[in-house]
Amino acid sequence: MTIMQMISYVISNNSLTNYVLSIISILVSIIIGKYANALIERIADKLHEKSGIELDELLVRALSLPVAIAIILAGFYFGVNFLYLPLSLKTTTNEGILTAFILCIIVFLDRFFTELVERYLAHTISKKTKKDVDDQFVVLTKKLVRLIVWVIGLLLILSNLGYDIKTLLAGLGIGGLAVALASQNLVSNLIAGLIIITDKPFKIGNWITFSGGSGIVEDIGIRSTKIRSQDNSIIVVPNSKLIDDVIQNVPSKNKWRVITTIGITYSTPVEKIKKAEEIIKNILLNHPNVEEEPITVYFKEYGDWSLNIQVVYYVKNFKYDGYRRYINTVNEINLKIKEEFDKEGIEFAFPTYTVYLKFDNQ
Repeated sequence: MTIMQMISYVISNNSLTNYVLSIISILVSIIIGKYANALIERIADKLHEKSGIELDELLVRALSLPVAIAIILAGFYFGVNFLYLPLSLKTTTNEGILTAFILCIIVFLDRFFTELVERYLAHTISKKTKKDVDDQFVVLTKKLVRLIVWVIGLLLILSNLGYDIKTLLAGLGIGGLAVALASQNLVSNLIAGLIIITDKPFKIGNWITFSGGSGIVEDIGIRSTKIRSQDNSIIVVPNSKLIDDVIQNVPSKNKWRVITTIGITYSTPVEKIKKAEEIIKNILLNHPNVEEEPITVYFKEYGDWSLNIQVVYYVKNFKYDGYRRYINTVNEINLKIKEEFDKEGIEFAFPTYTVYLKFDNQ
């Protein structure tokens, strides 16, 4: 039956009452699903206020979205069945709705187990052992749990659609073996990822410097590590390359390191040099986005045309707009240094040369 024939069949075999009942069923389910989601979220909030991070709160919160979607799907199911449809179309529609129901269950399990690992288990373990649970362990466990849940869920969906799971698994096993043999780089990255997670040369949030650049470690995966550089770009480095590289690790979580050199003129007296150091320290200590420790300001060297003051400090890395706040902080600090130096009569150096001319007495 063609699409036009199906449309003609539906129009000719359904009354206005059928259409009205179908539309009402769908609209009512959407409204109920929306309010059910809000109600479940409020119940979860009250459970959290009452008992903190507990299993019942996680369970209820994980149910909010899947229950809302399930209610809407039920409305679509009844709405479709109020209509007289060709058998093939009704069968396909019902299979699609059933598949969506299974997806709701998968979403629920995904939300529940990931929250269970991230909030409840990590909180419980750290409370009993009195030690913080490693972020890398939490991230890795979450990824493994999500992978297991979605693989099992997709296999159930394929089984529901009529595919032979045993044959499919056997084919995947043979194909997976062939891919593994052909993908030596992938295997080496997997092993290197496990080494990084167990050996811990750096952690999520550490500032590291390596041959490819520097930045804050944002994610350590099984295959690669993601590093956010100072220009806010993400550097994705295969773990096998990182494990063989020389890495400088600054174990400061959620900080942007700033290193700058300020050059002042050679005519600046010692008192003014000390004053310049004091001004810079006070500006850094009084800025809300700068970490109090460590701040380093010292007279580093005699340059070619300037007395160089080395400045090292750390800007807090905010979860949202982190890079924008970083550049704004550096901008504000540099402007403030210029302003205070001008007030104190401290001059910045610039490339200058002294030329001596010798004249022949003759």
